[in-house]
Amino acid sequence: MLIFDNNSHPIILDDIYTPTVTDHIWTLDLNIMDFKLSPLLVLEEIIAPTIELMVGGFTFKLPANWNMLVVDEETSALDVVEIADISGGRFTAFVYGPDKARHEAATVTVTNFFPSFHNVGPSLAKHQMLCHPISPDSWVNVAPSDSYNKYLKEAVVGDLT
Repeated sequence: MLIFDNNSHPIILDDIYTPTVTDHIWTLDLNIMDFKLSPLLVLEEIIAPTIELMVGGFTFKLPANWNMLVVDEETSALDVVEIADISGGRFTAFVYGPDKARHEAATVTVTNFFPSFHNVGPSLAKHQMLCHPISPDSWVNVAPSDSYNKYLKEAVVGDLT
């Protein structure tokens, strides 16, 4: 898995035993509906069915039971969709970044499936979504929990940016 460090540089997490070079990561904090640097306290290792996605020409792998923040381009409504469900429809990812003035939208495409894959990522609270890099200055938001009903019901893009 990838993270953005406190200097907004992408970092690869592929081992829970190797010390990380940062102690903070970019997250979307749904309690305050804003992006912020959060402490990187614990890394988790998950061996699970994994889906390879492509967003904005960048491919990356996420556990199939994780969730992604998506946007409806017509209404600007935000939604959370399980990664496993992306293969069954057309979804547009909410793309943002540390130096962006406004959000972008990018189509999410499933490119591969792995029945069992070794994933390493940060441990997140239920009110956090990881800012997962898709370029040196852009991210999509992903999380192991579905936070739609509690935090994002009736939320639109303007509530975040």
